[in-house]
Amino acid sequence: MSKKRAVIIGATGAAGQNIVEFTAKHPWFEIGCLSASERSHMKTYKEATKAAPFFRETPPDEIMEMKVVGADHVDPRDYDVAFSALPSEVAKVQEAKFAEHIPVISTASAYRYEPDTPVLLPDVNPSHTEMIPLQREKRGWNGYVIPGPNCTTVGLVTTLKPLMDAYGVNILSMVSMQSLSGAGEKGLRADSAYRLNAVKNVIPLIEGEEGKVVKETNKILGTMVNGKLIDAEINVHATCTRVDVEIGHTEAVHLGLAKQASIDDVRDKLNGYRSEAQELKLPSAAEQPIIVLEDDMPQPKRHSEYPQMVTLVGRLRENKLWENGVSYVLTSDNLEKGAGGGAVLSAEYLMVKGLL
Repeated sequence: MSKKRAVIIGATGAAGQNIVEFTAKHPWFEIGCLSASERSHMKTYKEATKAAPFFRETPPDEIMEMKVVGADHVDPRDYDVAFSALPSEVAKVQEAKFAEHIPVISTASAYRYEPDTPVLLPDVNPSHTEMIPLQREKRGWNGYVIPGPNCTTVGLVTTLKPLMDAYGVNILSMVSMQSLSGAGEKGLRADSAYRLNAVKNVIPLIEGEEGKVVKETNKILGTMVNGKLIDAEINVHATCTRVDVEIGHTEAVHLGLAKQASIDDVRDKLNGYRSEAQELKLPSAAEQPIIVLEDDMPQPKRHSEYPQMVTLVGRLRENKLWENGVSYVLTSDNLEKGAGGGAVLSAEYLMVKGLL
């Protein structure tokens, strides 16, 4: 299999650096271009990220020495696929320019809520790729835009998918405890006022986040009917907070199932869940996407002790507030499946399906 040549736009930000990490040694993709704003044009990638490096593992020297190219200087037709980590206000215009010619896999929210655009997690809603021909036809693009979910939504919908399939879900309340890295540069930079305020603190509101969780949960868990996406219509209530944790989002989830199920059955459904991504053995897919642990887990500090791209679940118990109620706590790595890893996994799925 010949490698697909990729351009990464928005490559110097936190999510962009994460995409670079996931593609730097990927068996199916090679980085052909690193692109960012004009202020980084013709700097080496090392120079362009020097003020705010967020790598967990620094990419190889040949990538760090690549020249960064301003987005307006990039011809999309020179590449097979674009990975976008642009700010949403910029992504709306730039992603469209690239999608006229090639597929764009995005971490931005710019197109998430468009009716012709799937919000893709290959191990949750692969059938939503059926929307791609409609998007191409409607917009006159040769390519398309495929955004991933908000990093808060990723772990939630991953755990809900097997429960939806087995029992249905009627009602859901979630409280998130989101890490500083989920705020991007302002959460990661040591001199950021936002970060300094968050130290030894809980910020009880993340502006706009709760609405994203409600919309994306119902969209991602919706079903395709005659080429049209029908939302799941789960009654969702979300409270999203920022906590003094470096990496890894934690969420306390309380839900009411449509059918009765014992806690042992729920545990088995979560632990036993496998999707098409696992069947296809995609390089970035976790062999077991959900792992249920004992009650002192999960903990964001210890999430990295487990395989990449997993969602960890603990505190699984009965919830007597609602009929057929279940409660649990989850952790999900927001810089992994919630950003670069999730984008690369989507690209892998699209490639196997002949859409890349």
